Amino acid sequence: MTRPFHMAAAVCLAAAIALGGNGQTADAAVQWGQVQWKQGMIGKVVILRDTPLYRLNGASWQSAMTAKQGREYRVYSQKRAGGAVYYSLGGGLYAKQGGAIQYVPFTKDELLSLVARSLKGQYTVQAGTQSVPFVIERQKGNRLFGWYLYGQNMSLPLEGRFDGASVTLSIYFNDNADAIAASISYLKAYNVPKEEIEKIAQELANSGDYAMQLQFSITNSPEQFAGQFRFLDLYLNDRYDVVKMALGQPMSVTVKKND
Repeated sequence: MTRPFHMAAAVCLAAAIALGGNGQTADAAVQWGQVQWKQGMIGKVVILRDTPLYRLNGASWQSAMTAKQGREYRVYSQKRAGGAVYYSLGGGLYAKQGGAIQYVPFTKDELLSLVARSLKGQYTVQAGTQSVPFVIERQKGNRLFGWYLYGQNMSLPLEGRFDGASVTLSIYFNDNADAIAASISYLKAYNVPKEEIEKIAQELANSGDYAMQLQFSITNSPEQFAGQFRFLDLYLNDRYDVVKMALGQPMSVTVKKND
């Protein structure tokens, strides 16, 4: 008879997001041409030749400054007035639609392209108030390679792929029996003896198949993503042998790019 054992959500997160922390991270600097991406922007304007920028004073538009050829500005909204279209650049400044500027919308395709070019970097995976860093240090086509910080001073290798709007990363324990033993310590709650847990950890280390999975999707931001964390459910027989492993139920997390 086989019995499935899986971590309760709180135990999972305590094991995989072992550092704790307050979840506070610096915002990533994501460049789109000359402009840095900011939440709420819908596109940018490229200045094709020197042109005035305006402020709205009551019902009238007044020239405020001259935008120089070659500059780019973020756009947050559009306004129609007097048959013309004005692009809001923030800070009360507007650019008037015309031959002197080019408006470039920030589309989903542009977002995916921007993220695909900048996946390398430092990240944080966060659940509630707990967080743990990981890094994607190498990108080869749509294949990704890096490290996931586990515990106070253990780094686990991760590999994955970027496919469409989705990133899937597998975090491998390889032959690290100590890390595996820590990750399955929840089995004590099911009255599995300590020595059997150590034997299971060694068995999993020898197999090389024990891994966690992190997935996140690119939707409307190049620096913060909704994700899911999955752990392997273990199926044990009455002798505590592992007879089957399968990815468990997903748990919601937030993934944030920090650089």
